[in-house]
Amino acid sequence: MNNEISLKILGSRGSMPVEGENFSIYGGSTSCYQVLAGDEEIYLDAGSGIFNASPLKNSHITILLTHMHIDHIIGLPFFLALTEKDRTINIYSQERSGLLPQDAIDRLISPPFWPIKISSYPADVNFKILPKKFLVNGDQYHFSIGNVSVDAIEGNHPGGSTIYKLSYNGKSIVYATDFEHNSIESCKALINFAKNCDLLLYDAQYIDEEYHKYQGYGHSTPEAGIKIAEESGAKKIIFIHHSPGRTDKELSELENKIFECNKNISFAKIGDEIVL
Repeated sequence: MNNEISLKILGSRGSMPVEGENFSIYGGSTSCYQVLAGDEEIYLDAGSGIFNASPLKNSHITILLTHMHIDHIIGLPFFLALTEKDRTINIYSQERSGLLPQDAIDRLISPPFWPIKISSYPADVNFKILPKKFLVNGDQYHFSIGNVSVDAIEGNHPGGSTIYKLSYNGKSIVYATDFEHNSIESCKALINFAKNCDLLLYDAQYIDEEYHKYQGYGHSTPEAGIKIAEESGAKKIIFIHHSPGRTDKELSELENKIFECNKNISFAKIGDEIVL
């Protein structure tokens, strides 16, 4: 058993996939991150980036969905592990807009929009709601995936979005995508939730200069993320959910500017792997 926890960036683009030479470094695929911890293979969201995944042969696979917006589930039908008849895949999500996770997925991934439902794939797929029996401290959840401890809270996003914390062998990763910083209460909750985490993945789709045009859309900025990281004591922060129109050149300029002030802050790049 591997005692390390690692994260690989398979897709970090927000809202919609993009392609072309201007998006080759930071990537054009939407949200998906592969976490390996012991015998567990965990995917954070199933955006178009999950197409880039190479599932391990004998691992236990779990997909943690933050919410059901299309950019976070659009890659699910292309996940290679679904084609393996001896594979078991557990998919966790909150109930959204009165729909259970499987019902919500079936609305998009079924005829006439897709030839079959996820349940028709060879793999044994189990849809699970975040377990309410472990509800603590208001809306905070706690459960386990093998030896990986999972905590979850709701973030500030239209229609809701789950923030996850994965803890394994003394290390922790917090995944806070589709989070907007315009609520003092939500920011305090995230700061407490991410306290002293080893890695914080934080939504930074907008920059300060443009944020006023998109306030209420459910996304944040690097400047807000830096404050949350500082107050939470997060050891490293990676900005994610890049704006679909933000080019490699623009993201690189933003990253270099921030990196000059803090070497523990970076922008997610396709294919990067972080070992904790």
